[in-house]
Amino acid sequence: MKSGSKNDVEILRFVISLIKKEEKDKNKDFSDSEVIQVLKKAIKRNQDAFEQFSKAGRNDLAEKEQMEIKIISRYLPDELSASEIEKLVQGIISEVNAKDQKDIGKVMAVIKQNHADSVDMGLASKLVKTILSAD
Repeated sequence: MKSGSKNDVEILRFVISLIKKEEKDKNKDFSDSEVIQVLKKAIKRNQDAFEQFSKAGRNDLAEKEQMEIKIISRYLPDELSASEIEKLVQGIISEVNAKDQKDIGKVMAVIKQNHADSVDMGLASKLVKTILSAD
C-alpha cells in the first residue's frame, strides 16, 4: 500500500477476501499450506480467463489477467522444475513399490501429502501416468 501501486493493492485485497471466504466456508483458520492452495486456485482461474480473453482477441483484458498472475505468484513458494518433479515422482514410485496404473492413486496421495506446495500437480499426474503405463 505504501508503494502506491493501486493494482497490487487491489489484487491483494481480492486475494485476502478469497482466503477469508474459504476460511469462513470451512469454519477454520487456514494453515500456510491451505492458503497456498487458495492462491494456486486464484492463479488457475486467472490462467483460464487469460486463455479465453486471448482467444477472443481481448488483449487488454488478457494483459490484466497476466499481470494478476504475476502479482499473486510473488507470494507462492518456488515450484520444482520439470526435471526435479520427474526425479521426485520416480523416487516415490520406487518408495511405494508402484507397478502399474492401479497404483497411480497411491503415488499421487504421497505427492499431494508431502509436496503439494512445491509441485505442479497436473504435471506430476501426467508423469506418474506415463511412467506407470510404460512398465
